[in-house]
Amino acid sequence: MDNRRIWLRLGGVLAAAAVCTGGAAVVSDRAQEAKNAQTAFLGAMETQMQIGCYPSETGSPADLTERERTELQTAYVSRVEQYYAEKNPCRERYIALNEGILTAADPNVEYSESCGAADCRFDSVRLSADRMTAVVQAQIIVWDKRISGNPEQGFSVELPVNRDTITAIMKKENSAWKLGSIDSQTSVLAAVPANDEICRERYPTFQMARQAADSIDDQAYIKEARFA
Repeated sequence: MDNRRIWLRLGGVLAAAAVCTGGAAVVSDRAQEAKNAQTAFLGAMETQMQIGCYPSETGSPADLTERERTELQTAYVSRVEQYYAEKNPCRERYIALNEGILTAADPNVEYSESCGAADCRFDSVRLSADRMTAVVQAQIIVWDKRISGNPEQGFSVELPVNRDTITAIMKKENSAWKLGSIDSQTSVLAAVPANDEICRERYPTFQMARQAADSIDDQAYIKEARFA
């Protein structure tokens, strides 16, 4: 075989290698974009769960000073703006709901002791050709240890754990992924009720209900709902 043929074949191999390398870079970029969209989706879900969360010894936002209310609301607004697209109607709704809870004077308590996303499984993330939108299909385990009631009727403890199946549209704004909308969402109970005896009881004071809630090892309980 003459040298000219050797160089022609070598050139073809190198060109193919260059194409493959470039293709790998494109795949890697898309994989990173998909991962970023997933992270933003989780941030949006956790932000939704944190509506009206505040520290309190009585379960009432009346315990908060004006400065504390302002700081909590400012932090929440910042989080909503980070994870929700400008045209998502939930953006303004959640901000208003959070502010309403922080300034409420209602004697009825709806206090979230702790909450969050325990686990998430992404079934698919489909990026658009221009990588400006993504359709995310996911199953997410969410939980909320909460105390509700009032001084007249007593207080109760709940620890619901749900598995939500969601199809969401993520959008890119200013180089950041944000939740544009949720196309569909179904929710089912993901674990057996936590400690029936504690959750059936009515407690005369918020403090007693809180002690009962603290006696539940919620992380161990939530563990059974996680994906295998």
